[in-house]
Amino acid sequence: MKRTVWAAAALCAALSAQAGEVEVLHWWTSGGEAKAAAALKSQLQGQGHTWKDFAVAGGGGDNAMTVLKSRVVSGNAPAAAQIKGPSLQEWAAEGVLANIDDVAKAEKWDSLLPKV
Repeated sequence: MKRTVWAAAALCAALSAQAGEVEVLHWWTSGGEAKAAAALKSQLQGQGHTWKDFAVAGGGGDNAMTVLKSRVVSGNAPAAAQIKGPSLQEWAAEGVLANIDDVAKAEKWDSLLPKV
């Protein structure tokens, strides 16, 4: 879950330079998960963006990944999606992830995130 939180935080930082609507596909739909998604939404909106919620409940994220795959294949991918750590490499191999290295460097993530 920590990797997911960091990925979501990265999304917020990556989008800080340009305001707009951000459709976010995620599966944080119950209890504390929904509160965490609401906190990310609040942070993003505080930076001048509009969060368009696309929550997909059930399956521990499997249902959301099925929806994401169909959206990507149809050319209608959301602006952001919650993705489990190991799956990131698969999506990167497909060439569908945005490179946020410049944002990470500008925001000095190396000094903020724990070493791995």
